[in-house]
Amino acid sequence: MDRTKFFNTVTVNETEELDYLHNNLSRLTLRYKPSRYRVNATDLMRPDLISYKIYGIVGYWWILMLVNGVQNPLEDLQVGQILIIPNQVDIHNFIKKYRVR
Repeated sequence: MDRTKFFNTVTVNETEELDYLHNNLSRLTLRYKPSRYRVNATDLMRPDLISYKIYGIVGYWWILMLVNGVQNPLEDLQVGQILIIPNQVDIHNFIKKYRVR
C-alpha cells in the first residue's frame, strides 16, 4: 500500500503534484485495542520486515512508523523499542474511508 494514495493532487504552474500540506494520513484512528511489538536487532532499518512479521505483508510499514511517530525508520528504530501495532481492522477502515487515489 502506497502512502501517496492518501494525498490529494493540486495543480501548481500547470503541473499536477501531491498536496503534502493537506492529506488524510493524520486521520488514522485506533478504535480497536492495538498490540505491541519489541524491536530486535534484525528489525533495525527494516520496518518492512516488521510489517511482514505482524501483518504478513510489507506494505503497512509506513502505517507502523506513522502511528509510532518515527520520522526516519532507517535511523530512529532502536533495539528494545516498543512499537504500537494498530489492529488490522483499523487499517482496513482507514484505507477504505480515506484513500483518495
